[in-house]
Amino acid sequence: MTQSYESSGARRAVPIEDEEDVTTFTGAVGWTIAGTLLPGLGFLKARRWPEGVVTLLFFLTLVGGVGYLLYQRSFLTLLTSSPITLTGLALLCGLLGLMITGIIIGTYLALRPHVVSRGQRLLGALLVVVLTFVVCTPLALAIGASLSRAGLVR
Repeated sequence: MTQSYESSGARRAVPIEDEEDVTTFTGAVGWTIAGTLLPGLGFLKARRWPEGVVTLLFFLTLVGGVGYLLYQRSFLTLLTSSPITLTGLALLCGLLGLMITGIIIGTYLALRPHVVSRGQRLLGALLVVVLTFVVCTPLALAIGASLSRAGLVR
């Protein structure tokens, strides 16, 4: 929503804040970290219910699927003996990395206060980069291992 006003004969659009900030900057930093550890938590804090619920359910389903694969070792062995499956696993890890990057960025932007200083903006960007690096590094290693194993199985 915008409100127009006249100043020296020129019309400018000024945004009207419909909703108040969900957190302070330090709260946004803390909830972004918590939302990285348990994806969807930050969206729920920011009152973005559909995004938070879908993200949380997806994450819990993913954890349950990985837990099932670790429990059923014979199925896991069968999966890792096919080069096509290993290549698909590498692709899925890449897509998961892109998704979690979007979730981290979206969580921070949803929680960030409307007004932040330049230093806070830089600190927030650095936080997002570090969290993305920490989460995506194991996924990148899994991609490399999966593609390497696929080359060996062929």
